[in-house]
Amino acid sequence: MYTVKQTADHLNVTSETIRYYSRLGIVEPRRDPDNGYRYFSDSDVRKIDFILKAKHYGLTINEISIIIDKSAKGESPCQLVIEMVTNHYKETREKIKELKELESRLSQTLLDWTEFKEEESDSNLICPLIE
Repeated sequence: MYTVKQTADHLNVTSETIRYYSRLGIVEPRRDPDNGYRYFSDSDVRKIDFILKAKHYGLTINEISIIIDKSAKGESPCQLVIEMVTNHYKETREKIKELKELESRLSQTLLDWTEFKEEESDSNLICPLIE
């Protein structure tokens, strides 16, 4: 059994991270009735380690909870994980595409604005550069 600090140190995260997963109910540490300390089992530590690894692949806490629940029912969640990661991959590729387009627009805009002279702008406009 491990305290919050011991669990955090073992997993190289903050104590607040451990408390957060506990508050979400993903792990349910045992409480010491004498001092109120939370104690985490080896199973809890493995579960938090799994969460940290799953987040590395862009999975959300909700998705991770679904995976954990499926596994707890004795069902393999691996096909579901493949689907989730595939969806995140597609979303990420789309975001990258959008960011590249934005970068190009911004680059061209900054080039276009190099000749701007504030004193020649119409004072009735909010910002002539954008308008």
